[in-house]
Amino acid sequence: MVVNNFLKSLVLALVVLISACGKTTKESHENGSPKGKQESLPNVIIIYTDDQAQWALGAYGNNDIHTPNIDRLASEGMLFTRGFTKPVCSPSRVMLLTGRYSHRFDIPDFIPTDSKRGLPPGTPTIASILKRKGYATGLFGKWHLGYGEQFYPNNFGFDVAEGYRHLKHSKEEMLTPIDGTYIKYQKEFRLNPLHTDILADRAIDFIRTNQQKPFFLYLATHFPHLPWHPIPEHDEERYRGQVLSVPDTSDFKGLTKKTVTNTKLQDITRKYYACISNVDRNIGKILNVLDQQHLSENTILLFIGDNGFMIGHHGTFGKGNARKMYIDEKGKFTTRNNGTRPNMFDDSILVPFIVRWPGVIEPGTKNDEMVSTIDVLPTLIEAVGINTSSMQLDGQSLLPLFREDADSRWRTSYYDTYDMIHLGNNGEQPYMRMVRTNDWKFILYQDENGSPLANGTRHELFNLKADPKESSNLYGKKVVNDIQKKLEAQLKKWMKENQLK
Repeated sequence: MVVNNFLKSLVLALVVLISACGKTTKESHENGSPKGKQESLPNVIIIYTDDQAQWALGAYGNNDIHTPNIDRLASEGMLFTRGFTKPVCSPSRVMLLTGRYSHRFDIPDFIPTDSKRGLPPGTPTIASILKRKGYATGLFGKWHLGYGEQFYPNNFGFDVAEGYRHLKHSKEEMLTPIDGTYIKYQKEFRLNPLHTDILADRAIDFIRTNQQKPFFLYLATHFPHLPWHPIPEHDEERYRGQVLSVPDTSDFKGLTKKTVTNTKLQDITRKYYACISNVDRNIGKILNVLDQQHLSENTILLFIGDNGFMIGHHGTFGKGNARKMYIDEKGKFTTRNNGTRPNMFDDSILVPFIVRWPGVIEPGTKNDEMVSTIDVLPTLIEAVGINTSSMQLDGQSLLPLFREDADSRWRTSYYDTYDMIHLGNNGEQPYMRMVRTNDWKFILYQDENGSPLANGTRHELFNLKADPKESSNLYGKKVVNDIQKKLEAQLKKWMKENQLK
């Protein structure tokens, strides 16, 4: 009898224990913490590629490119179909790391090496905030947020920062801690075809060294940014002779030699894809280490591009400061003789945006909401239990989208700016202001005083539902007069609220 009572008590205790564990797991899941690890801070990894177009990725429907590891992230996480950022490097990195628009910090365009612009010292970043929470923090790769000691990443929360000190194409670009001390893995690092491999290996060293505590790893690769050489032979070989799908540029002025143009587009697209596959191969190494060290289940991993890219799209080559493609009289392809095309085309601002967080994000989910790099910081700091209500942020937490909350309210319009103060034709500096809805995009092209440009690109209005490639500018057409007025009023209201001309 005593034994039976004992057994009954034991069974009852087990039932209560299992029930309590189930409740704790459910609560931790609903609160955004990894399943069963509510008391363990999640590791955070951001992989940020350079000039990575959304269209150049298998997970987004490109059957020509080989990106199995990034595609794996999408199959194990959430793929955002409308992830936006700036159309050039430096401003997009500001948005990612601060959760705020880059105009807040007077960084409207990329930062050249002779500029005095940079992220203001003392600006809170993902790294500095997580560091205060006890995280080990490391940057490997591209910084591009200012030159000079006051702008070094160690001033913004990074314990370790190794990568590109300069961005110009020269022998000075070596792998180096961004505190001025060179690490000579190779005298001419950027001329080393394995530079992405070196960055990935250093990132893996960081993971192994800090796996006993929560860590934040920011891996910002240089690829697939130009120049696309040298590329490791085994990455380039994959595309040699492959016939790719490329844009039809026959309707664009200056590109009249269709056969020559198509041949050249094939060639440069192969190189672009090889660079992306190179990055993908190294991401595979990182995923393997996370699995081997049993870290995957408690790691939030984000894969995002810093801006888009165009190879023949809109008859251009590049991003927000793209150059018009041109074939000269001898059939030679060039992008240097036909001027720039300032733009905020989706191809320039729409990037891969994939998040994997086991136990919180249902594997293989897709989300069509308009999200942005300004949403990353508020997401991560809320995920680790930091209240964002007192912080000045432009973005909003993605956690409701991760959990697929039915009652979550999200933005129905996305606003942004791009001031192309560098690389314009004859000193032209378009100040662009954009509002994008599900079906429409409206862009003002102004000078620094808020007046319409005297020359060059004019205002644009695109019906994205009927014209997703943004090939027909409807600005000024009577048939769209009502929607144009509505969007312009909406945009100018946002500009006024943000003290923008």
